[in-house]
Amino acid sequence: MKAVVQRVVNASVAVDGQTISSIGKGLLVLVGIDRYDEPSDATQIIRKVLTARLFDDDQGGMWKKSVKDIDGEVLCVSQFTLLANFKGSKPDFHESMSTIPGKGYYTSFMDEIKKAYHPSKIKDGQFGAMMQVSLTNDGPVTILLSSRSSTSSKSTPAPGTTISRSSTPSSTKAKGKSKRPPETPSELYSVVPAVHPPKNSANSSVDVASISSITGTIASVGLGPSGMVRESDVQVAGTGGSRVGDHGE
Repeated sequence: MKAVVQRVVNASVAVDGQTISSIGKGLLVLVGIDRYDEPSDATQIIRKVLTARLFDDDQGGMWKKSVKDIDGEVLCVSQFTLLANFKGSKPDFHESMSTIPGKGYYTSFMDEIKKAYHPSKIKDGQFGAMMQVSLTNDGPVTILLSSRSSTSSKSTPAPGTTISRSSTPSSTKAKGKSKRPPETPSELYSVVPAVHPPKNSANSSVDVASISSITGTIASVGLGPSGMVRESDVQVAGTGGSRVGDHGE
């Protein structure tokens, strides 16, 4: 159920040019009945209408008193158009309760609100009629009420919940992220274990069959005096175990 509540100085309803109801200071309530509404929805709206503190107190304090507190009046008008949905530019009213059950529900609503306040303070329009509603809004103050709280379609994960990778965007790489620069010569050669000649040997040979492959071949690596790999000493070897030749420095 939905309701539009307006704080008014006065309000009235006319049908076929004739005034059928009028009130002084109080509330004008437009009532929209949903096709799924139950008695509890009506009870909730009635409680909100009668207890909402929309009026000033005697000292001018705002939002201090309800319509019951000021002994005000309430004019209720059935308003199925509050349940409108739009398909293009044309309103659709299928969410509102149909005429026959809707009239019975509205009658029960009026009976309940009269019992909750005072019958002489509750006025009504004419269900299903074409009505002309006049009012002087005080403020203006207009409140929208609903018996059902709207929920967000997006849910917030509970604490400790791990979001699966499938629920995240397929690409998480930031635009413009720089690629890793090509490896430097020192990095390329770092895969080759340092090989040192035996002590007290000027001319020595080293078995490099176990040295890692570079560019798909086995390299014969020459060793300088410092034991470092020199680019000039790298030469392509055959398929078998290669050996390093003598180097005279």
